[in-house]
Amino acid sequence: MFRLHSPAFDDGQEMAQKYGKKAENVSPPLDWEGAPEGTRSFALSFVDLHPVARDYVHWLVADISPQLSSLSEGAARKPSGWTEIKPYVGPFPPSGTHDYEFTLYALPNDRLGLQPGATLEAFRRAVEQRSLATATLIGKFTKIR
Repeated sequence: MFRLHSPAFDDGQEMAQKYGKKAENVSPPLDWEGAPEGTRSFALSFVDLHPVARDYVHWLVADISPQLSSLSEGAARKPSGWTEIKPYVGPFPPSGTHDYEFTLYALPNDRLGLQPGATLEAFRRAVEQRSLATATLIGKFTKIR
């Protein structure tokens, strides 16, 4: 089974403030396992699911090597071996708590063919028509001040 998890928070639980835009703006560590046979790359989206946010994109990454099974904390600051379509911007809800969804796609091709700056719609269209499997992880983030 294809699974995405983080050593920094459990699915559906609160993410540390350091991952937020107003704090350290550092990407959280992510680990995955169980990628299906035939996976030749991964793609990742990080989206605010709250209705007010309207699927605000916090990070889009494509062409992640199939040899990788994790991204370390802060990996977004030093992109290596992948195409960053939208640079990491940590959570920053206007108020209260929002749910943020990390979705990892296992893909049968080496490259997705999207350029930096592509929209979430273009990203989803490209990955969903090719995806061998997806794994998701929800992190909650609460505005403190």
